[in-house]
Amino acid sequence: MDEAVGYRERRSTLLPAVLWRRRCEPGESTVLPDGCMDLIHDGTTIRVAGPDTRPHVHRTDRPTTLGAIRFAPGVAPIVLGLPASEFRDDRVDLAALVDPRVRRWIDDAAAAPDPVLALETLAARELRAAGGPVSWTGATIAELRHGATVDAVAADLGLTTRQLHRRCLHHFGYGPKMLQRILRVRDALPALRQDTVLSDSAHLHGFADYPHMVREFRAITGSTPREIARPRA
Repeated sequence: MDEAVGYRERRSTLLPAVLWRRRCEPGESTVLPDGCMDLIHDGTTIRVAGPDTRPHVHRTDRPTTLGAIRFAPGVAPIVLGLPASEFRDDRVDLAALVDPRVRRWIDDAAAAPDPVLALETLAARELRAAGGPVSWTGATIAELRHGATVDAVAADLGLTTRQLHRRCLHHFGYGPKMLQRILRVRDALPALRQDTVLSDSAHLHGFADYPHMVREFRAITGSTPREIARPRA
């Protein structure tokens, strides 16, 4: 991936994940919630990022190239062996996790020509050892995306709503209702950036009405739909 390009990504061939690289100039940038967790290498440190429920402001005082793995929702906790809720709205140094296996990851990544590719291989090995992704996470995301109620999703999975909530806390970092809110906002973003009529976007993406869409966007992105749709310099 070319460091002169601001942001590049590609699908992982080993994991349900995306590998990305971003060149950050000094200053601030905002990362929006997406239901995912990332393993980020900044050249010296490896951090676990997310899952977020609100915008995260990334700050740097020097030019930095970030390389990372963005795991599909529900996958990172299997790889790390820790609940996603422990990382909610946070960035945690991998060295702070009490696990000798994790400390070996840091050493292996530091010795590799490309630390992100080394982390990809290590994460894939852990995922295989754990039995791979769990099937219910994909089904839950698909149903919530299509507007199913939490009760309906739980019933389809043969769970109580409380059981589904506990599972979601572990794998996604928050309950199914919060996951649905984030997915709804994320799914609406591309349409806003393609000059779709705002009221049409509200209807198409499952918001009760445009004011509901505005409230959700403010809570999750920190901006209104109109501000996101506005052309940027």
